Amino acid sequence: MIDARTHVVALSQQIDMLAAVPVHPRLAAARDQLVGDCAEHRAYARLGALLDHVLHHAASDGSELELLKEASKMWTEGLGLYTEVGRIRSEIESALVDPSNPGSASRFCDATLSFRQLMDHAKDTFTEMDSLGKRLRKMSHIPRHPRQEDEPLSEWGWGDVFLARRTDALARAAFSEAGTAETRAMAFGILSGYATNAHGSTYLTQVVGGPRRSHRFRDRIARNAVGSWFGERYPDVRSCRGMADSLRFTGVPDGALPGDAIDFINRTLAATYDLPRLTPVPDLGQGYERLITQLELLDTFGQPAPPALPAPQFITKMFSDPAHPPQSPTTPETATPPYAHGPGVVPTTYSGGPGFGYGQKPPPTATDSTADSESACGSFCLAVLAFLAFAGLLGGPCWGEWADGKSCTFWEKHVAENWRNAFTIDLSQEEKDALAAQNQPLTANNFAAAAGVPQIDELVSQLFDLQVRLWEALGKASAFLSGCGLIYPEGRLEFPLYRQFLAVPNDTVQPHRPEPDDVGTFYRYPRTELENPVDFSAPVPVGADPGRFLAVSVSDCVQEWEDIADGSPGVVNLDLDADRGVAHPCWSTVGSIDDDPVGVDILAYPDQ
Repeated sequence: MIDARTHVVALSQQIDMLAAVPVHPRLAAARDQLVGDCAEHRAYARLGALLDHVLHHAASDGSELELLKEASKMWTEGLGLYTEVGRIRSEIESALVDPSNPGSASRFCDATLSFRQLMDHAKDTFTEMDSLGKRLRKMSHIPRHPRQEDEPLSEWGWGDVFLARRTDALARAAFSEAGTAETRAMAFGILSGYATNAHGSTYLTQVVGGPRRSHRFRDRIARNAVGSWFGERYPDVRSCRGMADSLRFTGVPDGALPGDAIDFINRTLAATYDLPRLTPVPDLGQGYERLITQLELLDTFGQPAPPALPAPQFITKMFSDPAHPPQSPTTPETATPPYAHGPGVVPTTYSGGPGFGYGQKPPPTATDSTADSESACGSFCLAVLAFLAFAGLLGGPCWGEWADGKSCTFWEKHVAENWRNAFTIDLSQEEKDALAAQNQPLTANNFAAAAGVPQIDELVSQLFDLQVRLWEALGKASAFLSGCGLIYPEGRLEFPLYRQFLAVPNDTVQPHRPEPDDVGTFYRYPRTELENPVDFSAPVPVGADPGRFLAVSVSDCVQEWEDIADGSPGVVNLDLDADRGVAHPCWSTVGSIDDDPVGVDILAYPDQ
């Protein structure tokens, strides 16, 4: 199944080609009417193109969308933490730039209070993030295909039925049932989706190494990578929220599906399938609502601007002594978990190894997987919390010595060496007393005297470094979510995990059987035995990018419309998962899917 962006791009180009190509004179009026219908009723046309997604959402239990909602909430809270740290940094630095100002001490104290409030909120956020990460790493949000489980057709969800049974017949039924401008636009959208899925899934099967049913995780990552590829090239689909807006209808409550659209889809399904032999048609309105929500949420995960640099006077002090570089509140290990890599980050581990020099692009390795991330991510969160704990005091135990212009022994003993140990070790009674005294008022004179202590400059450096790490953490979080197939891999198409899906590989003999450990190995091309009978064809040339199948689907869609408009009967229903190779008809399994060879029963055109 092709992603939403690819569907929308293909529909737009198919309409443009339909309007431009010469057709037989007896079809010209119908062609012109249809082009006008699609232009006037764009939401209906796009709904038709995305009917596979509507049915998939309608038939699902909604668990993946709930995970996306949760991830969006966590991202928003993390972004709020990042933004608030930046604001507090600005307040602290403004106070320290002019320490003799009568209001600087109170401004500094207000910032400490903000840090204390921030820490309480951060604890809850990190706990929720940890829970979400553990659930996503299981990859259970991408369900198994019923064919791969040997389930009878009567138990399949409608998202899978739609792609595997009477596909051409459904597109033709849509035109037969269409009697208004709105439904004609939707019928062409359905035809567009048919052509795009047929050719797009052929491409996906080649780059994945097998069909969706066998390699569900690789298929999802590939599908999203192709969607990002089109998103980079076609501004009209760059914003997922914009696509959601283009699917909204006038004259109905916001987020609702018009009654005529629901009636048209139900009539088309009834004209195509023997409905009593299938599961009941799901709630189409709910499927549509879930699709709109998903598209809106996908735009949540934009990376913010990098942190502002400290004031020039601090920059000079921070980097003036090469022998004493600024200390980092988090170590490289906690700052850069190996499972994901944010923008501008040099990861500690990354796919590839010796032998991959400049200009060479290594294949994906296990470091591109999401499986081994728990300990690194947990350590990072603990480090941030420990830093916030001390930053909330902002030197409370140290003000007595700082006010006398002296270095703080507590800082040297517990903080400078490792921020994470600042509050995990035993304190002397003197240090405990200093901590207890941190609520005492900070006088303007004390603050002015302390501002000249070098450790204050180091504190500014640490606060800046904290915000940088939070910025990197946001990038890693979105990388993790895209690595789990939950969101598009925006800005990451050069990473090996995604780059492998943007050109057809040399190994085009497929399909490969499923990997035993699919969660741990989906990052690489399958190494399992071939599933017989083998498809030796190479419908998409080696090295071809996704633009190749788009061009073929555009011309094929227009030709298919001409056949329908001319009254030509349907001949073959194509499997829209390209389950057995290029242009393979819909089929059913004889025996078990695990048999060798797999028993393939090609379905006649009227068969379900």
